[in-house]
Amino acid sequence: MSCLASCLFASTCGLCTSVASEVSRRSARLAYCGLFGLSLVVAWVLREVAAPLLKHISWINTSSHSKAWFQMQAVLRVSLGNFLFFGILALIMIGIKDQNDRRDSWQHGGWIAKMVIWLLLVVLMFFLPNVFTPVAKIALSKFDLSTG
Repeated sequence: MSCLASCLFASTCGLCTSVASEVSRRSARLAYCGLFGLSLVVAWVLREVAAPLLKHISWINTSSHSKAWFQMQAVLRVSLGNFLFFGILALIMIGIKDQNDRRDSWQHGGWIAKMVIWLLLVVLMFFLPNVFTPVAKIALSKFDLSTG
C-alpha cells in the first residue's frame, strides 16, 4: 500500500512540475486566473464542509455562533490568503518597465514555489485569531458589486 501511495505522490509531483514548466510568458495571465479560480473552488468547498471543523478550533470558536458564521469565516480566511498572495506579488512588480528586469522572471516563473506559497498563506489564515477577519470582511465589502 505504501508503494502505491509513493508512486501516486511521485506521479502527482511530476505532473505539477510539467504543468508549471509549460507556463510561458504569454500564458502567465491564464495561470494566475487558474490559480484564482482554484481559490474560488477551495473557498466554496470549505464553505460547505469546514463549519463543523471550525467549531473545534478554540481560537476561532470563541463563543456560540451559527453555521453561517463559520461558513463566512472559512471564505473570509481563504480570501485573506488570496489578498496577501496577490498583493505581495503586485508590490514586488511595481516599477518594472521591461522584460530585462530580474523581477520580471518572478512574474512568469517559479510556479511550483508560487503554488506552495499560496497554499501556505491560505492555511496560515486559519491559524489567525478572529480579530483579523472583520478587517477582511470590511475590505471585501468595498468591492461587492451586487449592492449596485
